[in-house]
Amino acid sequence: MRIGMVTACYKPVINGVTRMVSLYKEHLEAAGHEVTIFTLGDPDPQDELGVMRSPGLMLGDYGYYITMRYSSEAQALLQQMDIIHCHHLFMSVEMAHRYGRSPIVYTNHTRYDLYTGSYISLPQPAADAIMRQVWPEFTDYADVVVTPSASVRDVMLEFGVRRPIEVIENGVDLRPFHNPTKPLTKTDLNVPETAVLVTYLGRLSPEKDVDILLEQFAIAKDVVPNLHLMLMGQGSARPDLERLARQLGVANSVLFTGPVAYEQVSNYLAAADLFATASVTEVHPLTVIEAMAAGLPVVAVSAPGIVDTVVSGESGLLTSKPEGGLAAALVGLASNDTRRQQMAQAAHCTSQRFDITNTVQRTLALYERLRADRPDLRRKKMHGRRIFDSERLQPVVDQLGKLLWPAEKEPFSRRWFLPASSTQIERPHDN
Repeated sequence: MRIGMVTACYKPVINGVTRMVSLYKEHLEAAGHEVTIFTLGDPDPQDELGVMRSPGLMLGDYGYYITMRYSSEAQALLQQMDIIHCHHLFMSVEMAHRYGRSPIVYTNHTRYDLYTGSYISLPQPAADAIMRQVWPEFTDYADVVVTPSASVRDVMLEFGVRRPIEVIENGVDLRPFHNPTKPLTKTDLNVPETAVLVTYLGRLSPEKDVDILLEQFAIAKDVVPNLHLMLMGQGSARPDLERLARQLGVANSVLFTGPVAYEQVSNYLAAADLFATASVTEVHPLTVIEAMAAGLPVVAVSAPGIVDTVVSGESGLLTSKPEGGLAAALVGLASNDTRRQQMAQAAHCTSQRFDITNTVQRTLALYERLRADRPDLRRKKMHGRRIFDSERLQPVVDQLGKLLWPAEKEPFSRRWFLPASSTQIERPHDN
């Protein structure tokens, strides 16, 4: 089977989607299938064989690219795929529909409703209004939508997604986390061996709420003085987080590792005692699964994706109140070695459920069913170039206008227009 993996971002850093796509490629090829990754950006010397890049413009410093079309070579190759599996909503599903001629699967890895509010200065109701239009519109180009957790499936249904949804949990290669090659000790990290080391792994960016985690850690450390925190990863928020650590008076107990090569992550986790995150934007976080595989109890916010992975009271502690609840959970586990060890064993056992081989087997079964049924040939939106429907988009723009510029605060007239080729907003002038 020739399988095309389509993604807007593919880079050799700690990135959940990149890791997921790489794991799919590795295990599908081991099973005898041919896999090509279609993505954007300049050729990367670290790209493995089978990565097809089309030119694109980098979007800020987030590592994502935008483009209006794939290269001619990519277009021709995409038409030869038996199955196309998309891993981003934008610069992915519509491209697959436009150039492909086979069934399309889309896996939703991101809480776009929450990310929209994090990266754009919009109130959450406005961000929700955007996604109530965008999520159904873009997922309509797929034949099946996959969500890595049942709770995220429910979120997408609430936002109006119309396509059939299947839950296939994210998978991880558990072997390096069960048996790290060169496990580090606390001493290797310049952390006292008597410390209880809490770790976070992921981007240091606004949507991950690492600042809340840092504040809660400072409260917990006031009660448990031997508590230390290791923040693994890089991102735009790092300077602010370093400044916050100094302001909170815990800078000497916080280790910023910077970016860590993925093959070294398991060695770093071996030195830790707990994993913690304040993020509520996850769908089924690989970092949490990896931490559990390394035998770390998880302290986190009770949110979609997390609740499908961690059982509170068994493999970790979840709280519905990030401010206060996270600190209490950290204190509870840091000060109780017996309970922490019990949860560590439970987390390790639970991680078996998320072995990548299980995920790939279920995904292959879905591929075979789609190849036999060919639902793409019965869709209203046949393969081909997308035409933006300005009339359908106008209501959401009007709704956004009311949210952003309420009538009682806007003495001047406002005009919106959406040409068929693009979406434009003309805002009221201040004068």
